[in-house]
Amino acid sequence: MNILGFSIDGDIKNQSFAGHLSILIVLLLGFTSADYLYNGVIRPLFTEKIDFEAYYNGALAFRYQFPLYQCMVDFFKAGPYHYKGPLPYVYPPFFAIFLSPLAYLSFNKAVLVWFFVNQALFFAGFFLLLRSISQKYSRIEVVVMTFVFMNFTPLFVDYLLGQSNIILFFLMTAGLYWYRTGKPVYAGIAIALACMIKVIPLLVLFYTLWKRQFKVFSAGILTLASAFGYSLLFFDMDIFIWYFKFMMNQNLFNAFHDSHSLTGFFSRFLTHSVWVRGIFDAPDVARICILVSSLFVVGVFLYSTRKRIEPSDPRTLREYALAVMTMLLLSKMTSTPYLVMLLLPLGVMIKDIMDNAVSTKWLISLSAAYGVLGVWYPLPAGKFLKMEHYSLLLKGFPAYLFSIQFLAVLVFWSYFAFGWRARRFQLGGYPDTHPYHDVSKS
Repeated sequence: MNILGFSIDGDIKNQSFAGHLSILIVLLLGFTSADYLYNGVIRPLFTEKIDFEAYYNGALAFRYQFPLYQCMVDFFKAGPYHYKGPLPYVYPPFFAIFLSPLAYLSFNKAVLVWFFVNQALFFAGFFLLLRSISQKYSRIEVVVMTFVFMNFTPLFVDYLLGQSNIILFFLMTAGLYWYRTGKPVYAGIAIALACMIKVIPLLVLFYTLWKRQFKVFSAGILTLASAFGYSLLFFDMDIFIWYFKFMMNQNLFNAFHDSHSLTGFFSRFLTHSVWVRGIFDAPDVARICILVSSLFVVGVFLYSTRKRIEPSDPRTLREYALAVMTMLLLSKMTSTPYLVMLLLPLGVMIKDIMDNAVSTKWLISLSAAYGVLGVWYPLPAGKFLKMEHYSLLLKGFPAYLFSIQFLAVLVFWSYFAFGWRARRFQLGGYPDTHPYHDVSKS
């Protein structure tokens, strides 16, 4: 393989070069191990799990039959400045049923169980992603993948907060693996399980319908219907209707400083909120910009994925990655922990780079974008600054700093939407002369 003009082969005859490369690999793996051990294991074990508290409260509410969303209503009424109650549960009702076993443990024991489950699912997702992309890897490819995946700040933030995005990463990756290996029912179930935690993976499920993979879509819909029917044993229908109406009408977190979606980007620039002060206070203009940009992103996504191809075709990897990127851009709230799901597109991208499928101009842009996402640590409200100071300090240019991650996400989305089609390349053993197989022309 050639990277920026340097040739790296599996059988390196130059002993001097091989020795230096071995030293570099040992240093990279050593740094990665130390970084992951500290930021991915030690720090999370001794850090308060802010977001996990909301999951635990949801599990307690379900077990003891408390109103599931009362704290959430109180939080949105009072606002982040004045709310003094427990962290509210804001997720779909079925997820509370899934979390309910945690309510039989003390909070500290539940934290440990959640932590080790997330650790196991991260490595399982990593393994499934490698298997989804290719069956054979060189040693340098494995080292690069390991370095990128295990030095990713959003992963560490997810561990620190006790979020659920690693579970989403595992389920989305399992869906890709089973989709690629001819197990559509399992793929649909995995994607549907992700939709039960957060709503945004529905876009990936509808992507399978767009690709006429009816078995995947049907399995997903049946799984969601079954879960919904089961949850009706515990919740009234009214609570589902109320929940989705309530969440659709909320805009408290639209301009949140750590939101990297289209909604977050335009709301920060064009509205005044408790989080930031944009250039203008024009919420109607912000809504128009969000709508127009969302329609553009969806239109590009549908156009880019319009051709019928086999799930085993290498283009499926890039289309699935584009679906994940589009999902993150369209989400109403895409905070730093959500970016754990970028590991799936990153894996596909790294394989493209190693297979010489990325031009130099894209390589520079993608490297810069990964550099931002890999090291940028969000400034959590209430930890370094009091909440009431945020709206005073984060106005004008300082507010723009919180769009750096959004711009990096946009670079990744642009690559999968436009960049990878610029060159023909081989992946997974397809012939160089005709690397793609189009079902519509069969």
